[in-house]
Amino acid sequence: MNTPLRASYWYRLASVMVPLICSGMVAETADFYVATNGSDAWSGKLSESKGNDGPFATLERARDAVRDLNKRKSKDIVVLVREGTYRLDETVVFGLEDSGTDDSKITYAAYPGEKPVFSSGREIKGFKKVIGELPGLPKDAKGKVWVADVSGRFRTLYDSEGMLPRARSAGFIPVKDGGRDKLYFPTGKLKNWPNVKDMELIVRPHHAWIMNILPLVSVDEQTRIARTSIESTYPIRPLHFLKTTESCWVENALNELDEPGEWALNTQTGKVYLWPRGKSPVVAPQLLELIRVEGDVDRKGPKDIPVRNLCFRGLTFMHGERLGSPARD
Repeated sequence: MNTPLRASYWYRLASVMVPLICSGMVAETADFYVATNGSDAWSGKLSESKGNDGPFATLERARDAVRDLNKRKSKDIVVLVREGTYRLDETVVFGLEDSGTDDSKITYAAYPGEKPVFSSGREIKGFKKVIGELPGLPKDAKGKVWVADVSGRFRTLYDSEGMLPRARSAGFIPVKDGGRDKLYFPTGKLKNWPNVKDMELIVRPHHAWIMNILPLVSVDEQTRIARTSIESTYPIRPLHFLKTTESCWVENALNELDEPGEWALNTQTGKVYLWPRGKSPVVAPQLLELIRVEGDVDRKGPKDIPVRNLCFRGLTFMHGERLGSPARD
């Protein structure tokens, strides 16, 4: 749960898979249907296409139809979503107008026996095997890495097995106490990469039960000082109770890409490098949030106004982005 933009009642459904949110069974009949082969120009009242009518194509169109029906119908409303993968380009937002009444609820559910999937992933196409030398690439990865042109920044990648691990360095211990945005690192552990701002320092600052993801802004190999764009929870120093435990590592560096499945992104050159772990398509997320349920606050006092009696059942959400750094994004 994160701090809301305009309300105190906010659910994020993104990279996690959510097969169940509300309990109970759903019948095969509904007020509206959604299907991958549907059309938002149709009535949405049929579970299959027949002639010039049939189910809706998108969750947004079903939501809007439910809003209209909810103004005229004071009882349960059900939307059934058919099998298939629904690609989302924008977050689908539900608000107070999508609430059920005290005596009824609104349900968006999987059609019985089927598995609808909502995904913000977009396939990265055009991967080609790297030919010749790639400066900095580990010896074990030579001849095994592929590259594709991309745009923008993303922090997660997926194949058919799930999330792909980013290239990750071995762990290390800060050589001495630093600041909340300052790390003293051992010789050779970090480099002044040309695209240093693509790197993220993963650190457990002072306490082993805290982990921070800190975007790097600079690495000085002579002084062995690295600086981050945001501050850590505590100063970056060896762990208080586990001083010999490695508490830092860096991710997204090409010179650390040394295992199947690992990848690294260079936003300066617009290229992503990957050591494939299979032959399935690779997708990058487009959205941080797939669905947002957003309530409001009472302007006359400190009181939440939540969305009520709105259920999602049996829907799967995949391929969402993770949070980044406000200082960078």
